[in-house]
Amino acid sequence: MKGWWHGNPYFVFGPRPFREARLRAYIVRQHRAGRALIDILQDPYVRRCGNESFCWRVLQHPDTIAALHANDVRAFERTSAELEQQRHV
Repeated sequence: MKGWWHGNPYFVFGPRPFREARLRAYIVRQHRAGRALIDILQDPYVRRCGNESFCWRVLQHPDTIAALHANDVRAFERTSAELEQQRHV
């Protein structure tokens, strides 16, 4: 028989934060690989991780936004460096 916690020892803490962390890591990893955010959000893996509001909450988290921003900055710097090298050749 399951108790008041419905078999989940983390029930009193609300949603498990590791689900959010795993989804955030997946989104950031795929974005770093060059995939568009809209494509990532339509992945079957992302859809299995939770409902739309859960995914939206993960996407709006400051850590996710900062990581995606850092990916964009690195991609911009890399592209700028490549263009600069081509100009000097």
